[in-house]
Amino acid sequence: MRDDEHKLQEALDGLIGGRSGLTVLEAGCGSLSHLKFPADTRVVGIDIARDQLERNKQLDERICGDIETYDLGSSRFDAIVCWNVLEHLKSPEQALNRFARALRPQGLIVLSAPNLFCLKGLATRYTPYWFHLWFYRNVRGWKEAGTEGNPPFHAYLKTSASQGGIRRFARSKGLEVVHDRSSGEGDSRDIIGRKSRKLDLLYKPLIFVAAGLTLGRISPRNIEYFMILRARS
Repeated sequence: MRDDEHKLQEALDGLIGGRSGLTVLEAGCGSLSHLKFPADTRVVGIDIARDQLERNKQLDERICGDIETYDLGSSRFDAIVCWNVLEHLKSPEQALNRFARALRPQGLIVLSAPNLFCLKGLATRYTPYWFHLWFYRNVRGWKEAGTEGNPPFHAYLKTSASQGGIRRFARSKGLEVVHDRSSGEGDSRDIIGRKSRKLDLLYKPLIFVAAGLTLGRISPRNIEYFMILRARS
C-alpha cells in the first residue's frame, strides 16, 4: 500500500473507531476492493460489468447497475467507497448526489480520483481516446492496454469530480471534509509510472512554469486526491 493510501486507511480506521455491523457500498468497484473494514462489515458492490463483480470475492451482495442512475435508496450505508471511478463518469454529480442520499448519519464517503487541474489531468481530458490507447501501449509499454477489462478506459474528468468540485459538493450537502490529501511526485513517475530522466528534462520545467502562470492552480503534486466526507448526525 502506498503512503497516501496508508494515510487514507489510517484516517478511515480512526473515523470508524469501534463501530461494528457496518454496511458499506463499493461504488464502481469492479473486481477489486482497496480499503479494509471490520470483519463483520456487510459489503455491497455495484458496477456496470457483471463479470467484474463476480470476480470480487470481498462482496456480500452484488448489484449490476450504473451509479449515475441506480437508486441506492435512503440512509442505507455507513460508508460509500468510490475508487478511481468518478473520472470515468459523464455526470459524476449525479452519482455523488445519490451517495449523499444513501448515507446514514455520521456516514462516510471515501473518494480517490485523478485531479483535473494538473498537466496530466488536462492532457487526459482534452486528448482523444485513440491517443490514450497509443500512449499506454507505446510509451507505458502495456501491450494489453484497451483489451477487455484493461485500461485505459474513457475518461471525462469533469470539473465536478475535481478536488475543488468535491469540496463544493460537500458544502452544498452539509457534509464535512475530514480527510483531504493530494498525491503526486512532480516527475515522470506521474506520467508513465516509472522514473525517466529524458522525460523529466521536458516535464519538470513545464509543470513548474504552468504552476507559476496559473498562480498555483495547476500543481505539480496534485495528480490525484484522497478525500473522506462525513455526514452530520
